[in-house]
Amino acid sequence: MTDPRVKERMPSKKKDQAQRKPKKTSTPKAPAESSPQQPAASNAEALRKLYASLLRCRMVQQRVQQVSPDDAPSDRYDLAIGREAVVAGASADLGDGDTAAVSPRNLPALIARGLPISALFAAGNSWLSFAGVMATEDPFNWGTGIALAHKLESQRHVVVAFAAQPAPPLHAWHDALKFAGVHKLPIIYVIENGVATEAPTYHDSPHLEAVSFMARDYGFPGIIVDGDDTVAVWRVAQEGIHRARNGGGPTLVDCRTDAGRDPLPYLEHYLKKRDAWDEAWHRRVRSEISAALDDALEGSLSATR
Repeated sequence: MTDPRVKERMPSKKKDQAQRKPKKTSTPKAPAESSPQQPAASNAEALRKLYASLLRCRMVQQRVQQVSPDDAPSDRYDLAIGREAVVAGASADLGDGDTAAVSPRNLPALIARGLPISALFAAGNSWLSFAGVMATEDPFNWGTGIALAHKLESQRHVVVAFAAQPAPPLHAWHDALKFAGVHKLPIIYVIENGVATEAPTYHDSPHLEAVSFMARDYGFPGIIVDGDDTVAVWRVAQEGIHRARNGGGPTLVDCRTDAGRDPLPYLEHYLKKRDAWDEAWHRRVRSEISAALDDALEGSLSATR
């Protein structure tokens, strides 16, 4: 049964792109559990793991924001406080041998992929060799290359590539997506477009509403999802990853976010409604993350003295 929070654009040869006029949509506002068509929730352990990843992304960013530039490499990273659901949800099902292709400035994505907090605060870029991460200013093209290598080696590994900017210019990713579609590469492209606007963000970017339509021209699904709903992003990415592992090819996930919504209490509410919330567990997770941050920051300060 189709999840009511996502809209899928499947490949079609019947309509010419010039004949399609995208309709304006808005980010869903109702909690996910309000729909009677909502699929059965995953088990409590999986949901808690998802929440822990989201919380870790938030707490690390807040600590980076709080310390002075002299004490931490805050100028090396871009913060996305309040928009962590995109990376936490899309990264959740990546396993050993899988790769997250991200900008080296995308702090939430690096955290969600499991980079040690100490490495993120350390001087230099030693963490760039961390297994499972391809840090590059061109995640879509490099990610496509890694996905090609996986296919040529007959591996069942997948790549999740996060756009380096909210609405990447067409010329920056057209060839990569077209190539991936033709060769059915095991890759998921993730774009965070934000709430739809009346005009493109860049002069050579497609209209925000047209991104998912363009995916079908490359021969694979383009799915619009509520980017503030961690579970919704997770489910869409989970389906795309499963499809990619089994030779189904790429998926483009178009995440729509709203600056007025916070995914953290939204997910907390979701867990409580499904009896997956435990206050003692929550306090323990927060304490562990806080202690890791204290140790990492102390280590960074010691190294610079």
